[in-house]
Amino acid sequence: MLLLTGMLLLVLVWLVIEFVERHPVPAALLAFVVVAGAGFWLWTRVRRARRLADWERNIAVTDSMTGPQFERYVARLMRVSGFRKVSVCGGANDMGADVIAYTPDGRRVVVQCKRYKGKLGSPDVQRFAGTARDVHRADVALLVTTGTPTRPAREVARHCRITLVDRPMLTEWAATQVAPIPSLGAPTTTRPPAPPASPRLLRQPSPTPAGGSPCPPPTYNEMLEADTSG
Repeated sequence: MLLLTGMLLLVLVWLVIEFVERHPVPAALLAFVVVAGAGFWLWTRVRRARRLADWERNIAVTDSMTGPQFERYVARLMRVSGFRKVSVCGGANDMGADVIAYTPDGRRVVVQCKRYKGKLGSPDVQRFAGTARDVHRADVALLVTTGTPTRPAREVARHCRITLVDRPMLTEWAATQVAPIPSLGAPTTTRPPAPPASPRLLRQPSPTPAGGSPCPPPTYNEMLEADTSG
């Protein structure tokens, strides 16, 4: 099979050389079109990634996400924050591990993502604590939620050495791209409720049309569609 593939490549190279020698001007034009097309494709990918990163600095984009979308959001945030070998592994049999990554100093980070709108209770933290280290061999166990952890949940996280990232901390993380892990330059996590994030880091309220109600912010899927169309 390898021999056949090599022979086909040699024939293809020979045909390209023959075409260039016999038709130099069309060959040059074709090469220009290919290079220009590749450059445009790369530019659009970079532009889209930058626009998506700018959108995702606002925690409000998570409000319209599904669970799997939120897991991928956290994974992207971890990559830009300096984590290595970031992989999304959430699913029906993930046993609490939605994202696995490594810190720059080589520690294994196991993340569970909870896209909640209400309270995050202590049973959620207890279940994650039971598998994070014993099953997934975590050096750092990270529970990221858009909800509000109850006081018992915070106590369990503190007792079990679970790094609990609630919505205010996630807001700060997304805005600064500095992960809430000490070795990455951020303060320790499980703490009393944090003060509101700086207003300059948050999206300003949508303007209110004359005689109308405030415009709702676009959903995550709407932003992706707008970016693709732009």
